[in-house]
This record gives sequence, C-alpha cells and structure tokens, in this order.
Amino acid sequence: MNPQVLQERKKQLQAHFKPGFLDRPLTIFQFLFDEGVPFHLVVTNDDFVFLEGIHNTPTLTLNIKDHASCWGLLEGRIDGMDAFMSGIYRADGNIVLSQLILYLFKSNDPTIIYEVQD
Repeated sequence: MNPQVLQERKKQLQAHFKPGFLDRPLTIFQFLFDEGVPFHLVVTNDDFVFLEGIHNTPTLTLNIKDHASCWGLLEGRIDGMDAFMSGIYRADGNIVLSQLILYLFKSNDPTIIYEVQD
C-alpha cells in the first residue's frame, strides 16, 4: 500500500485515537488481505503509525477481505461481530486484542445513522 495513503489514513484517524487504550507499551497489528497489499499498524501508549508491508513479529495478525473492509472496521462503520460472523475478517493471535482494535479509533460521536429504504 502506498505510504502516502497510510499517512492520510493516520491523519483521518488521529482525532479518534485513544492513547493508552490497549494498556500495552507496544502492539503490532498485521493486516493481510484477500484482495490488496499488506500493511501493519504499530501502536504505543501515546501514538500510532501505519507502515507498508509485513512485520516479522506482529502481536496479532488480522486476515481481512479487502482494504475497504479494514478501514470500515477501524473507523467503526462496519460492526466487528457482524464482519467476523460473515467471514469478512479473522484473527490469529491474541483474541482480546482483535476485539480492542475495533474500538481503538471508534468515534465517541453519539450520532445515529439511519438507512432510509424505499
């Protein structure tokens, strides 16, 4: 994945990042995709960075259908349980962290979105 795209995503998610949320000094999330180039997320107690490629020793590996699903999960637009149950993603490693990452950037905005159907 293009490093500039990853930098843009960091800028978009920065306002919603919850420092100290994982309560670990260092966590590395590896993202592998059915469709798309892999990247990883390095999270410390006070910052995070997205980096292209595969990390040698990730804390957790997430296998996800595609990049759009990944960003939807991280931003909270896609429900993690629904995505897991429908096979959009699976985790290898610390299962607790696979759930916590879904809240690491989730907005605290109480706005409710309704879908209008015809």
